[in-house]
Amino acid sequence: MIYAATVKSVGVTPGSFFVIPKYTRVDGTDAPDIEALPVNGLVPTIGDTVICAEGLNDLLQSSQMIFNDNGGAFPLIIASLAQILVFSVALTQIKGLVTLGEGGSHMLLGETVQTWAQSVDAAITALYAWGATGVAPGPTGGINPFPQVPLAPVWPPLALSLKHQLD
Repeated sequence: MIYAATVKSVGVTPGSFFVIPKYTRVDGTDAPDIEALPVNGLVPTIGDTVICAEGLNDLLQSSQMIFNDNGGAFPLIIASLAQILVFSVALTQIKGLVTLGEGGSHMLLGETVQTWAQSVDAAITALYAWGATGVAPGPTGGINPFPQVPLAPVWPPLALSLKHQLD
């Protein structure tokens, strides 16, 4: 059985939580609080709405004989509404305008910055090569004028994302 529940408190079994199921029994009474074990690294918080699934065993995998009473049947917390965004981001692309944290600074666009950084590397390498050809200044002269090849790199204004910000 799969149902929604609210996390009430930390459970007795290490790593478990007591949840308040959001369903009623056949006789119309509310389902009792039940101890549930989160899966896949979920760490629900008190008051969080979670999705639970129940098997046919208790937390110790003991054999069960249940007659018209589905309480205590090895419930697992399989999703947390408070953490659903974390799992969704891992499975999809983020599109549109996105602000992470307080969003105080624009994000860098990787390939654009890489191209600019490579041009800076080339300019520095050329400057070192030119500098190695010089002759120490003295009465007969000094180092040759810098040929300015390659041209000095200019920061690309499009290296910053117009849509995404990060703090």
